[in-house]
Amino acid sequence: MNKVKQNLIDALSTGREPVTGVLVAYQFNRDIAEKIAQILPFPVQMLDATRDVSVLEMINGNYSHVIELYHPAKDGYSICKQLRNYFWDRGYKTLSLFDWAEEYLQDDFWGDTDYPKLAADIAELRKKMHRARRFKITSEQGTNISFSTEGRRWLDAGGLSKNGSISQMPDGEIYTCPVEETFNGVIVVDGTVTRSWIPSKPVRLEFSGGKLIDCSKEFREYIQGFPEAIKTIGEFAIGLNPAITTMVGNISVDEKAAGTVHFALGDSYGLGINKCGCHLDFVVRRPLLHMEPKIEIPFMNVRELIEESL
Repeated sequence: MNKVKQNLIDALSTGREPVTGVLVAYQFNRDIAEKIAQILPFPVQMLDATRDVSVLEMINGNYSHVIELYHPAKDGYSICKQLRNYFWDRGYKTLSLFDWAEEYLQDDFWGDTDYPKLAADIAELRKKMHRARRFKITSEQGTNISFSTEGRRWLDAGGLSKNGSISQMPDGEIYTCPVEETFNGVIVVDGTVTRSWIPSKPVRLEFSGGKLIDCSKEFREYIQGFPEAIKTIGEFAIGLNPAITTMVGNISVDEKAAGTVHFALGDSYGLGINKCGCHLDFVVRRPLLHMEPKIEIPFMNVRELIEESL
């Protein structure tokens, strides 16, 4: 567990504010929470986040950071989010470990990724990505989607905790929201879909003006029950973590894999115009990126976007 220990320490310790203590808030997997608590070199208190906000009365100490062990698709997550908002409002830095399993504690899972360096590299790439105007993304599976990101903000996620947002571990992506009305074409999903669905065969999605207009029967059934706003594009992101080399069936891990892109339907998290109570990510593996202008992206096959390729 040496690597997970070091990566968690790096994620918590980066920043001007010292780590005075860590609250480990778990949803149901107390065993993993206990193992994490035991390896941290800081004062630690564990909290059952599913009880209700009365659990806050049990906090005894001066804590600056929170580690969340939450599972969004499982019972009790709505209460966990209330607890998160409480901590955010009071300036706690939050590191989220979504859907963690026992194997994530093993050194083999983490590869050789240096998270402070990864975070710095991603932050530099984000600055360059603001020059990007247009994309066309294709894949051997049949993806052929075009869109603009001109005027849209890019954000970076490098795994280092910071105020007012969720940092994750593992992490490693840059992301934005396409200009909705420019988003046209076909995406063939051959990776994980939120939260843990890996389709038995690639799933075809067709878009016009940022709206999902056609999809496979399997995907149509998957989104039944979601609000209508789930059919609007909400995110485009590029995975940059070289330690993630295979789909493990956890979208919070798989979408970070270097050499992949992912999109999301639903809420744009303030990067676009769509608001929705849901955010549905899906991964495309081994894509080819055509960009205007061309920007070199680690682990990604990138070409200059020209009119003939549109």
